[in-house]
Amino acid sequence: MIVINGRDHSVDYFKGLLVIGMVYTHVLQFFSDASIFLSIPYITQFFNLITFSGFVFCFGYVCQLAYYCKPFRSVYKKMFMTGLKTLLAFYLSGIAFQVYVGNQPLDINTIMPILVLQVIPGWSEFLVSFSLIILLGLALFHSFRWMSNRPILFWVVCSLLLLTTWIDYSKVTIPQLGLLIGTTETITFPVVQYLPFYLIGIYFAKYRIGFRWKYLWISSVGTILFIYYLLTRDMQLPDRFPPSIFWIIGPTLILYIYYLFSKVLDRWQKGLGFLRMMGENVLVYLLLSNMFIFSLDSFFVGPWQGFFFSLMLLLVITYLIKLTSRVPKNHSSLKMMRNKAEPEQSAKRITI
Repeated sequence: MIVINGRDHSVDYFKGLLVIGMVYTHVLQFFSDASIFLSIPYITQFFNLITFSGFVFCFGYVCQLAYYCKPFRSVYKKMFMTGLKTLLAFYLSGIAFQVYVGNQPLDINTIMPILVLQVIPGWSEFLVSFSLIILLGLALFHSFRWMSNRPILFWVVCSLLLLTTWIDYSKVTIPQLGLLIGTTETITFPVVQYLPFYLIGIYFAKYRIGFRWKYLWISSVGTILFIYYLLTRDMQLPDRFPPSIFWIIGPTLILYIYYLFSKVLDRWQKGLGFLRMMGENVLVYLLLSNMFIFSLDSFFVGPWQGFFFSLMLLLVITYLIKLTSRVPKNHSSLKMMRNKAEPEQSAKRITI
């Protein structure tokens, strides 16, 4: 593992892999036909299974390194702003979906239900859940940090949170509450049911977990139970909206493999700047890719065409990021001159 400027870049590679999978899935869902390409459902369901849970794990991992290891007073504003920025991304993506895909007018009647979280537009619901998880992590900052220091209690709480997948989702009729605990009224990624991944991300970052047989075994149990569910129900997937326990635990082994693989990529690094950049700018890639996809006219792609189109789309977004973040030459020269002058001024002040 390589840590530069206090940042563990292995998690950036992890997030970069997840970004590719999510964008690829969205492209296939919008521009392909599962009745023609029989592999499409398998590809999309694989990435559906691992992507949201993987991002939640990564957010927990990053929050531990960036926030939970520091005093609350020094990080709460940054944590709040991160949650707020993610919520803003949901608003932009949701409004774009309603306008471009839902063919709704861009007026107050379209915008207001999204702003108050009464309407959760398609292909944007994951963004509001990301935001709520981060804000919940802020509200429970001290509790999460205290719990992460008590491993037995920590794992008991994670296990108890899985039991919430057995609640009667049909009783939840308030959209905003459904975002937290799940509902059958609308498509959501309920925060409480996915929270174990966030907590495990905190735990893995805190204790620098690498390859350990016990975690390989535990993660294997989750995925084996998922496979057992498929085999005993004629390959019918467990409920995803709202999630059953089999859907929640299904990706555990795959995510642990992703996690270990990202550690290898971090040591390798060479030629992987594109992947790392995606991981460092997840929100930008997810928001811009959604807006591009929503605004495009319908066309038809197969699995391989969809994959290369996804890569081209990600390259375009990368170019836009680099273009907007490039420092003007004059500004760069001025900054160098200023930096050079600062030691001399400091020396004068010391001399005086």
